[in-house]
Amino acid sequence: MPGIVRAIVVVVAGALLGFQVVRTALITDPSTRNTIAPRLWPSHPTPLTNRTMAEIGAQAARGQTPSPETLRQVDAIARKAPLAAEPFLIEGAMAQIEGRQEHAEQLFLAARLRDPRSAAARYFLADRYLRTVRIAPALAEIGALSRLYVEARAQFGPALATFATMPGGVPQLRRFFRTSPELEPFVLAHLASDARNADLVLALWGGRRPADPKAPPPDWQGTLIRRLIEQGQFAKAYATWRLVAGVDRGAGKIFNPGFRKMSAPPPFNWDLAVTGGVVEAAPGDRLQVIYYGRQDAVLAEQLLMLAPGRYQVGMDIAGPLGDSGELAWILICLPRPEPIFRLPINRTGRIAGKFGVPQNCPVQSFRLTALPGPFPQSQEFTIGGLTLIKESGE
Repeated sequence: MPGIVRAIVVVVAGALLGFQVVRTALITDPSTRNTIAPRLWPSHPTPLTNRTMAEIGAQAARGQTPSPETLRQVDAIARKAPLAAEPFLIEGAMAQIEGRQEHAEQLFLAARLRDPRSAAARYFLADRYLRTVRIAPALAEIGALSRLYVEARAQFGPALATFATMPGGVPQLRRFFRTSPELEPFVLAHLASDARNADLVLALWGGRRPADPKAPPPDWQGTLIRRLIEQGQFAKAYATWRLVAGVDRGAGKIFNPGFRKMSAPPPFNWDLAVTGGVVEAAPGDRLQVIYYGRQDAVLAEQLLMLAPGRYQVGMDIAGPLGDSGELAWILICLPRPEPIFRLPINRTGRIAGKFGVPQNCPVQSFRLTALPGPFPQSQEFTIGGLTLIKESGE
């Protein structure tokens, strides 16, 4: 078996079995097992099928093949309910065990024809197609499984991501995502955790953006950009951000100074706190901030790529500022932790400050920070009119 097929078979089968999709499909709804029907008419096809499939599921869980008595029940089901999928599934599994692979495939196709929603039939067919290097139909079965069992989608992400790294995987997956777009975010999320996959992620990405321009971006975008930053690939991180965000911003500016909700991901757009307070966009191109006053917090942050030189930043502060704790905007040259600029928020009205960006500072973190006072006290205010200007002559 070629290496590409062997690897994808292992990871896909592992994902499917990890989710227990086959057991779930073979054991029918337990709500039907304790009804009066099986006691009144135990030989009826439905309760007989339920009971037989439950027995097979229990035997499979113990690593056992169906007993002769169970197989006799399967024959009885086939006679009583010739259109049922379950006898074909069982006979197909037995044919696989006995090495009759082509016959097993025909049985699984017959099971799928009788019940297109049969997860077990689609699993066995996907496995068979992968082992015989029929990748396109295998992916089609996996796509169908992901729609039948939404909760299983995350399990397919690592498997398909492995396939993407193999020769010929990218074009096949791009075609697959056109018919099964629900799986794309899981594959990209898995790949985005490693900065070395940046080009692969962008090659796989279909360029789809949320229909709602205010919708949050998929998590994989921010993850990939941050991984590139951690590796010191600042220019590539910024270029990737511009591509996935679909924006044309020149370096040397604050993006989204009105704090509007948009699908451009952090960190070159605002990353707002989810702990320590409530920070969210407010009407009038303002940022609403509620700091609980209980812990150190970064309430808002954006990465900048300011060229060396002198700058002036200003903003309008409004609201009932408290007098406990310390609030300030700071600027940090990454990856160093020490601020090169600090602008306290200690009064309402217009506040402003100047700072210089040194030569060895290609990327900066502009952060709204908060420190608690001796007595915890909430502080609430809004920020608007944010401006950043490079001084003339620089």
